[in-house]
Amino acid sequence: MTKVNYYFDTFTHLNSFDIIPYQEVVDLYLKNQYLLENKEEFEPLGGDNDRPINSDVEVVDKHGFWFGFAPKYFNVDPLRNFKLMHSNAKADVVSMDMAGLNKSWTHFMYLELPKELFLDYQKSVHSNPDVSVMKEFVATVDSKNYTPEEVYSLILDFDKKYKGKHTYSDYFDNHEIPAWRADFEVGQYLSIRDSGIIYPVCYNNPSTILSRGSHRALFCALAGFDVPIFIQYPMMDGKDLNFDWRVNTADIFGEYAVSLDLDPKKKELKLNIDLK
Repeated sequence: MTKVNYYFDTFTHLNSFDIIPYQEVVDLYLKNQYLLENKEEFEPLGGDNDRPINSDVEVVDKHGFWFGFAPKYFNVDPLRNFKLMHSNAKADVVSMDMAGLNKSWTHFMYLELPKELFLDYQKSVHSNPDVSVMKEFVATVDSKNYTPEEVYSLILDFDKKYKGKHTYSDYFDNHEIPAWRADFEVGQYLSIRDSGIIYPVCYNNPSTILSRGSHRALFCALAGFDVPIFIQYPMMDGKDLNFDWRVNTADIFGEYAVSLDLDPKKKELKLNIDLK
């Protein structure tokens, strides 16, 4: 039984350590993309790319915006009517370069990571080195049944309380936002908490996770659920491993270095949590 709260039931049949052919995984993501397209309340945004790309067989711009294939996404943010950075749902696979497919890999493996890892150890997300205020905000929001207007008012209160600024640049402009909510789209947390996660985080390599999707992971955990991911399976054609498989994590756990030892045959996951 899955310990993940999903928005749709597309992924609910999966179990940790399921090894699934590439195209089947892609089809699951694209099914949810189709379901979002057919929900009138979700505004379509972004580009028009709605499929994976593969630099082995097509020309991509390695330095361009999304490799030159701007992905399709949808504004699913329950706070969409307020002036905030909004949560947009994008199928992971439509913005990924699937290089090496059918050459060095053919399958993904599904895994549900225990929420306790993130609740007990996660200290940062991509653009925010300290998520302690983020956690304080979530605890406050979860303490009672806030309306969207009350959530927005609370955001403004936290902006006044925590005055530090974070600046960043993207393809379009330079930006400045309150540092405490850098890489924290409040609506994404509310959506995951109240309706469930739409897309598991997908990694098209077999050796490192959480270099992306770290905020999705934290939000799932804070909402009380395990974290669903796909990771590239390191043997062709889904064959049994003939070596020990260790997966490293991005540096989001503060003073701890975290890795996972995976045994798909025994369906075992061992967490290694060591001081750096």
